[in-house]
Amino acid sequence: MVAPRSLPDAVDAEFDNDSCDEPPATERARIERLAARWAQLGPPDDPGVAPHLATLLRRLAAILRAEPFWPLAAREVGSELLSTGLCGAPGRPTYGFDDIVPPSLRLLRREAADVIGVPGGEGERRLVAVLDELLAGVIRSLQDRNGAGDGRSRPTDDADAAVMRRHMSAVYEQSSFGVVIMCLDGRMIDVNPALARMFGLDGPLDQPRPVSDFVHPDDVLDVVQRFQRLAGGGSDVVRMELRLARPDSEVLWVHVTASRIVDDSGEPSHLMAVVEDVSDRHRLRSWLQGESYQDQLTRLPNRAVTEAWLHRAFASDGPERVGICVLDIDGFHPINDGLGQQTGDRLLLAVAGRLQLAAGSHLVTRIGADEFAVLVSDSESSGDVGRLADRLQAALVIPFQIDGHTLVVSASIGVAESETAGGSAAELLRGADVARSWAKALGGGRRVVFDPERDATESARFALLSGLRGAIDRGEFRLAFQPLVQLTDGRVRGAEALVRWDHPEQGVIGPGRFIELAEHSGAIVPLGRWVLEEACGQAASWWRELGPAAPFVSVNVSPLQLTEPGWVHVVTGALSSTGLPPELLQLEITEQAVLGDETVALDALNALRAAGVRLALDDFGTGYSSLAWLRTLPVNALKIDGSFIDGLRNPSADPTDSSIVRALVEMAHALGLNVTAEWVETPVQAERLAELGCDMGQGRWFGDAGPGMCVPELLRRSIGS
Repeated sequence: MVAPRSLPDAVDAEFDNDSCDEPPATERARIERLAARWAQLGPPDDPGVAPHLATLLRRLAAILRAEPFWPLAAREVGSELLSTGLCGAPGRPTYGFDDIVPPSLRLLRREAADVIGVPGGEGERRLVAVLDELLAGVIRSLQDRNGAGDGRSRPTDDADAAVMRRHMSAVYEQSSFGVVIMCLDGRMIDVNPALARMFGLDGPLDQPRPVSDFVHPDDVLDVVQRFQRLAGGGSDVVRMELRLARPDSEVLWVHVTASRIVDDSGEPSHLMAVVEDVSDRHRLRSWLQGESYQDQLTRLPNRAVTEAWLHRAFASDGPERVGICVLDIDGFHPINDGLGQQTGDRLLLAVAGRLQLAAGSHLVTRIGADEFAVLVSDSESSGDVGRLADRLQAALVIPFQIDGHTLVVSASIGVAESETAGGSAAELLRGADVARSWAKALGGGRRVVFDPERDATESARFALLSGLRGAIDRGEFRLAFQPLVQLTDGRVRGAEALVRWDHPEQGVIGPGRFIELAEHSGAIVPLGRWVLEEACGQAASWWRELGPAAPFVSVNVSPLQLTEPGWVHVVTGALSSTGLPPELLQLEITEQAVLGDETVALDALNALRAAGVRLALDDFGTGYSSLAWLRTLPVNALKIDGSFIDGLRNPSADPTDSSIVRALVEMAHALGLNVTAEWVETPVQAERLAELGCDMGQGRWFGDAGPGMCVPELLRRSIGS
């Protein structure tokens, strides 16, 4: 027999993709390179082998990628391997199958996935199945050539038959794969040397033995049932992974492909199985699985274990109550960034150790960079879990000595606890995370117990915030206008534009519920721009209808708007596009609008005042320095906060409120400012404000906010009255 050539090295320069600077090879080129390497296993100097093998590889690629996946098609590819010339001339092979088949399978297992396979775990599964069927096809072809495949003899001469018998014997005796011949009842009557070694036997079987003698007890039932179906014709082939139990107690994982052998009459006579040792693959898989459930730094269980533990706790046979403490280390990231990751890692290790001591028998896990969780089973109440959180916090009080640094840390801890009946793992974990965020917002170094009512309120706010961002584009906002009335004659002098949100689910929402959200999220800038443009457009229609008697429109301005670059141009642009005279626009600002960036705010206000726009100081009397700001701000008017006006609603007015209002009015008039009182809801308030010299009033006594089209009619009625 001719000695086989060695398998070409994976980095052979002729076929190494990285050995040249050419672009990534096409699939055809990659297949041709793999076919050339495969051909080197066979006879030298035969240029016809590689193209034939390339054709087989393309057929294997089609089988691997076909939907539905049908691996049995690879048997035909295996049966054609004899005709490629890989073993020498067909009918006169110069290479034994044991010289070609095992190296071929090793080459394809190693290289084919990247060249012709499907990526990922599914691709690996498909490749294993296809190569199993390829081997079955090779064996079937070998049987057919010897006249033993389907009971129909082939015309071969004695020399050919002898060669084929030698090939079959070589494959059986020298293959690295285990091969077993069994009776239909599952008794093994012969095993090849490779399988004997897997079984831990010193030699061949001395007598027929049931396959169950060598199968792990946990897998016996499944193996027996599958072989029974195979023997009874319920399936054509059986593929499975199972464990072998050796006499020395070692356990091997093997991949088995079993099929029926038929006699000359075409009836099943025996079963044959090809067995591959895949223990290394399983050990790697087990190691990776273990690594995937353990934090690599602290060796604590990780987040996957945390979630699995919680899901089991909420199962029907779990505890009645369960609790969790979720914590993160306050100020960890500055320590990690300032002192280095090595110091940060050592701090986390030390923290993990202290938490385990404080938690006692409760499970401690690491669920994030500086985040840990402690899981409590059968807690009696949230008080128990809260006391555990206090112990965890106390465990961190003593400073840590890390790499010559004294590190003082604390934790923000969220506590959640619930009955498992009717609850869920996801809800409990979310509750603890939310409570932890509350603790962090309070400055850290404390524990907070999850409060469902508070969470519902904040969830509703978040829902509003989520809808707020697109509400302008969806046209969900509208304006309502509340009259500003001259107290001496009842004439409507102006109207304040108040924004309303026509929420698609919650109905009409007033500004008290969403303006603060808009300011915190930055949505107030586009919303304020829309209000300004809409209000100017409405006031321009009043002016075109009523002429010089038209009321001015008053628009609230957020501090974010006032300091927005180019905001003055936004205002003047709105006036220009709508045609509204500047003196018919009043912008209401608060003291807080100026305190943030005084220079930018004052420059904007002076520019607007110079452009002829009216300016009013809103909520006057509630700030800490309103009197000082009156000498600086270029305002035309001030609006007294409604909290002072409320004391004037009864016939016997609060003397303190009366004195304050009188003083504010007199001071404003001394500075040449117009005064408007808010929250005027009774005729007594209106009358007393007029007596105190207040110029205008605003409130329900003069009318609720309504559509802009109603303002001209209000003006006509006040003039007519």
